[in-house]
Amino acid sequence: MLQHHSTAQEAYCTHCGSAHTLPREPAIAAAKDLMARMDLELATDTLYGDARGKMFGVLVCRTPHGKLTTLKAFSGQFNGQWELQGWVPPLFNVKDFHALNDPVEKQIKALGREAESSSDPSILEKRRQLSRKLMKDIHALYRLHNFRGQQSSLAELLQGRGIATGTGDCCAPKLLNFAAQNNLHPLAIAEFYWGKTNRSATRHEGNFYLACTDKCGPILGFLLCGLEKS
Repeated sequence: MLQHHSTAQEAYCTHCGSAHTLPREPAIAAAKDLMARMDLELATDTLYGDARGKMFGVLVCRTPHGKLTTLKAFSGQFNGQWELQGWVPPLFNVKDFHALNDPVEKQIKALGREAESSSDPSILEKRRQLSRKLMKDIHALYRLHNFRGQQSSLAELLQGRGIATGTGDCCAPKLLNFAAQNNLHPLAIAEFYWGKTNRSATRHEGNFYLACTDKCGPILGFLLCGLEKS
């Protein structure tokens, strides 16, 4: 059942000490239009398989020339791809990501296979250490931009706090970051779920949801900062 509550997205910014909001309602029409075109935009078969569905989002913006434009994003990767034409990119350079991730990921998988045929506990410990270092290095690739012209890494922004896996990969951070980088003024944001209901049954196709609290909550305030004056 399609739901479209008019709840605004709100987040607190630790940099300026204020809460920033962005409405949903004006973006709902753009989101419904995207829903109607999903099968034309993407190969959506995988969204109904074992991997289940995912979140999508639209951001209605005003250009410096006063025209309206709509950005769209998918959470994480789509069919193993970080970038697709017509969709906003992630918060990092994809070539840099693969140059860093791919060789180390091969090492991690090799250690996993080695551990299966060995009783040496140091192999698993080496694998864990390598995985932790890789995640830290990957997080260092992310650059967050806001509407005050400021930028930050995840580590700088979340000092003293752990960084949840997937932080920065959701729709709202992607959309806001791209808008800030390209001198676009966001007017409204709407995120919806598409595909097979998730395993915890908290996401249903066609329903609208606010950005998640664990991954998006700690960074959205910074990303929205300065929007009122941009």
